Amino acid sequence: MKIAITGHKQGIGKAFAEQLSARGHDIVGISRSDGENIRRTAHTASLIAPCDLLINNAISFYAQTELLFEVWHRWQHLKEAHHIWNISTQLCEQDYDIDINGLTLRESMQYRNQKMALELAHHQLDFQPSTVEMKLIRPGDVRTQTWSNPNSITAEDYVKKVLEEQDTV
Repeated sequence: MKIAITGHKQGIGKAFAEQLSARGHDIVGISRSDGENIRRTAHTASLIAPCDLLINNAISFYAQTELLFEVWHRWQHLKEAHHIWNISTQLCEQDYDIDINGLTLRESMQYRNQKMALELAHHQLDFQPSTVEMKLIRPGDVRTQTWSNPNSITAEDYVKKVLEEQDTV
C-alpha cells in the first residue's frame, strides 16, 4: 500500500512512517525538513493523490484541515476505496484549555481550535457519500521530541497500538 504521512520526521508521524515501512508499505513522507509545506495545499495534495492512505498528522495553522478537504475532494468519486486517518488530540474532548508543554494559554487555545476545526471537517466529510474511508485518531499523552512527560506512552508504542486496532494496513 502507498501511504502518505504529513509530519513524518518526528513524533507520531515518524513512528507511523517507521512501523508502516517495516511492514512493507511504500511511504510518501511530507515534512518541512524535506522542503515541503502543507500550507501549499494543492501541491501537497498532488503528492498525496496517487496514494491509498493519508495519515493527516502535521499541523500548520489550519492547513491540516484545508488539506483534508482538498484530498477528500480529489478522492471522493474514485472507484476504489481510499483512506484518511486524521490525527487530532484528546484535548478536543474538554471544554477548556490548559497549559501544555510550556505553551502559553493562547498557544494551547490555538492548537486545540485548529484540531477542533479538523474534527468538524472530518465529521462533515464522513457524513457525505464517497469511497473515502476516514478514521479520527485522538492521541492523548504521547511522548514525542517536543513533549516529554516521563509518565506518557512513547510515540512508537502508541502507534503500535493504533496499528493493531486498524484493519486497513
